[in-house]
Amino acid sequence: MDTLSNILHVSLPLLGIVLLVTGIVMRRTNCIKGALWISLIALLLHYQTAGGEILGTYFGYKNAAIYSINLIVLIITLLYLFFHLPIFQKKPGRYATGLISAFLVVGGILLLINLWMNACFIENRRAGTPIMQVTTFAPIDYCTHQYVFYKVGLDGHINYMCPNHYGIIPSIGKLEISPEFLLNYLTRQLKVEPKLGGVGKN
Repeated sequence: MDTLSNILHVSLPLLGIVLLVTGIVMRRTNCIKGALWISLIALLLHYQTAGGEILGTYFGYKNAAIYSINLIVLIITLLYLFFHLPIFQKKPGRYATGLISAFLVVGGILLLINLWMNACFIENRRAGTPIMQVTTFAPIDYCTHQYVFYKVGLDGHINYMCPNHYGIIPSIGKLEISPEFLLNYLTRQLKVEPKLGGVGKN
């Protein structure tokens, strides 16, 4: 089952790209529509496999790259159809097309930023160490979200990722003083000794 899932995740974006390029070069709307549906199905499969979360351990570099390709194909196909279908050629349709296009492009860019900040966060950690997701019951200085991700960074310090910096993108930082429960969890299984300069109690 995992093999079939991996094949689908890799083959669907490739098929979407082929249909998109074919449709644009040969001006075949049916190919563009096919690319649209394939990219949409691929995005939904990825999202379901990830457990309905964009942030987390699932979206490392590999899965983030595949998801990004599908998302870009989806946006391009939608923009192509908006600008080439007759219904959008009239004046009111052009205004609607411009507004929807701006929304798609900005939304896609923000989603890609979230995706790749998450990928960089989870990939650049001390070898063999986990990512810890902690639910916060009270506001903390560096994050107002209900949960925060923690890791042991390459330099041995505890780093965090807050999902909703400014409400739209994550923020990533380093803890100067690390809560003891974080150190115990992140280091006990993996026999990692982080730098003690940032160790303390909260």
